[in-house]
Amino acid sequence: MGPLLQLLERKAGTPQRAREALAGVAERLGTPGDGSTDEVMAGLALCARGEPPESVSKHLNWKDFEKFCSMVLRAKGYRVRENLHLRGPRAQIDILGVSARICLAVDCKHWQRTPGRATLASLVAAQRARAERLHDTLEPIGPIATVILVLTDPGERFVEGGAVVPVSALGDFLDTVESHREMLDLV
Repeated sequence: MGPLLQLLERKAGTPQRAREALAGVAERLGTPGDGSTDEVMAGLALCARGEPPESVSKHLNWKDFEKFCSMVLRAKGYRVRENLHLRGPRAQIDILGVSARICLAVDCKHWQRTPGRATLASLVAAQRARAERLHDTLEPIGPIATVILVLTDPGERFVEGGAVVPVSALGDFLDTVESHREMLDLV
C-alpha cells in the first residue's frame, strides 16, 4: 500500500471509509475503480478532504502526477487527452484539456526545485511550439493556451505568454482561465 492510501486510511478512520472515499471520487470522475490508479485516486480523495495538492503531489511519481493533474482537469469539466505524440520531429504533449471555449496544452513538471524564470521561459517556448504543431494536426479546435504545471510555486503566473501554474493553484486557474486570456499568447 502506497503512502497516499495509508494517509487516506488514517484520515478516513477505517479501511472501509477509505474505500468509500475512493469509490466516491471514482464515481464523480466517471472512472473505473480498477486499482490501477489507487494512489492517484487517494490523492484526489485527500484533496477533497482538505489536504493541499502540493503535499499530495510530492508523494506521487512523475507519471502519477500527470494522471493526477489530468483527473483534476476532468473534475473541472475538461475533456482530456493524455500523452499526445507528435511526429516529425518527435514530441509529446502531456495533457490536452479541451473546454467549450479554450484548450490547454499542459506540460507537467514534477520537479522538487522551483525553476527559475529563464527555465520557465524556455519551457513555455518549447510547449508553445508543440501546441502550434498540435493545432495544425488536429481537427479544428478552439484556441490553445500553453500551460506549464509545476509542483512548487515559482511566484510568477505568466511568462512569455504562457501560464505557469503550481499544482496548489490548478483548480483556481481552471475556474478562472477565461479571465486571464489577455495574459496568454493563444495558438
